[in-house]
Amino acid sequence: MRNIDRFLVATALSISAASAANAQAGSGQPAPGSGNSTQITNGNRENNAGYNHVVGSGVKSATVDDAPRAKPSAPGPATAADLKAGSALRDKDGVKIGTIDSVDADGAIVNTGQTKIKVPLVAFGKDNQGLLLGITAARFNELVAKAHSGN
Repeated sequence: MRNIDRFLVATALSISAASAANAQAGSGQPAPGSGNSTQITNGNRENNAGYNHVVGSGVKSATVDDAPRAKPSAPGPATAADLKAGSALRDKDGVKIGTIDSVDADGAIVNTGQTKIKVPLVAFGKDNQGLLLGITAARFNELVAKAHSGN
């Protein structure tokens, strides 16, 4: 073995030995979060019971819309009149894709929040909850990425 290799191996061994000795020495104080396992278990049980109580009581978050949710109607094709700037756009599963930025005779500019892309008018559908595309958000994002890469 070359001398430099021996030196590196010896240095690595001495560092790991020093780390192990230091870890064993400790400060005499228990590590944060350690202690009586019964006390920890009881604390976790109380937290879980509190969570389950909130969930079971039907308490709503301030971010939840209190309006009753209507089931989506069967989708149909959207007309040019349905496409308005600022309208929300969802995928076929109801996942938000973006908003309509502007509309012209052959398409609408969709703003995804990260990019804008023109989508042909024939691609849009609608149901009783608004505008949608007949693909998933993941597929839409793939197509957007492909369009921006030029492939």
